[in-house]
Amino acid sequence: MKNNRSFVLLANVAFFLLFACDHASSSDAQSLKIEGLYAYQHAFNYDMDGNHIDVHETGTMAFFSDSTALDSARQVYSVSYSNGDTGTLIFNYISPSRWLLNGDTLLFAGVEDRFRMELLNGDSIASPLAQKIIDAYSAGISFQYHFHIDTLSSHCLKWSYAYPNGHSDTWEFHRQR
Repeated sequence: MKNNRSFVLLANVAFFLLFACDHASSSDAQSLKIEGLYAYQHAFNYDMDGNHIDVHETGTMAFFSDSTALDSARQVYSVSYSNGDTGTLIFNYISPSRWLLNGDTLLFAGVEDRFRMELLNGDSIASPLAQKIIDAYSAGISFQYHFHIDTLSSHCLKWSYAYPNGHSDTWEFHRQR
């Protein structure tokens, strides 16, 4: 009876690991399609003009069979201004994009003339920084990123990117349909 319980416990753990997002292999990308609607949350930070910015975004990513995509997110920027003040900027981020899956590499670029990033709040102090943020995104939206597909399963898409400065980042998307 004790051996039977151990086997059931071990089988349950193996089942969980088999279907957990973090444990699916990138070789799954060869047999699964990326097309679908995914939900995601992502956080990152950077400095701009002496201000420190922490960003948290919640959004959806839709991949269509015609190699187009739509990234739509609510981005919340918590700003520590260089003068010691703090503030919050909230953006509506909408990026129609193009994609191509080549093995375990996803080539992905925004469509510049259809990109939108709208400030949903702000004041006279925040507005100049908000415009600089919008300008920075707009200037680089058509850059073609080469994301490494770490996981592509029926439930999850996880990709990573290594920046030229050596920093790397990972995004995890959960399939909605």
